[in-house]
Amino acid sequence: MENNQIEVKQLTIVQDPRLSLTQFSRYYGSTLNGRKRILINGKYPGDYIPKYYNIARDIITATFSANFDDYDLYFDEFRRHAARLKKEALVFPPKTDNYRNRYFSAGALEGLIRMSDKLIPILSNYVLNTNRKHASITVSGVKISAKADMLLFDLTGEQIGLLKFNFPQARLRAMEAGLALKVLKVYAKETSGLSFRSKDCLFIDIPSGSVLVSQDNPGIESAMTETCAEIKKIWPTL
Repeated sequence: MENNQIEVKQLTIVQDPRLSLTQFSRYYGSTLNGRKRILINGKYPGDYIPKYYNIARDIITATFSANFDDYDLYFDEFRRHAARLKKEALVFPPKTDNYRNRYFSAGALEGLIRMSDKLIPILSNYVLNTNRKHASITVSGVKISAKADMLLFDLTGEQIGLLKFNFPQARLRAMEAGLALKVLKVYAKETSGLSFRSKDCLFIDIPSGSVLVSQDNPGIESAMTETCAEIKKIWPTL
């Protein structure tokens, strides 16, 4: 007799409110349906995590961490890697992560190259280091990931700021950037006692070619805490 077996995947349920930094920062400006989708995806995370820009993130942070004196070298490296990734992507089927990661990462590198005039002044102001530490912070009962892509130092070795990249093709909204940077600043303050000036906390939005800075106003603080209170209230009902 044939033995038919059906593999049943176990559903993962996150009992306490927990979101990625991207999920949290997008929540505030989303529609009601959009907010619900964000929370459902946070509470019931799937096994599959798309990897469209991982290669670009690794290349950019490693290259900027070299802290070249000749800033053109950064963008020469990005051009070389973009061309390589486009060529490598052709080997894989278009709907696979192997293709998408290379194809979209190449596009992100090309977008960063177009921002060279805006980025060179930033590069000249700081010593940049890759941030390899995975971190999170709990705000009003909601756990939020709090990992900057790069840490910014002065010439004495003191950390004076942080930097985050937005890779997806959707442009970053100002409030979205403000909330994300606020979370990162609060994390730095609570864990290391570091207070950063707004102008030293940066979000590089590659799709729009913009550099957004942190906002120090009561509205951002209120939006963060009120959003967390709402998420904590809704989470058990999902």
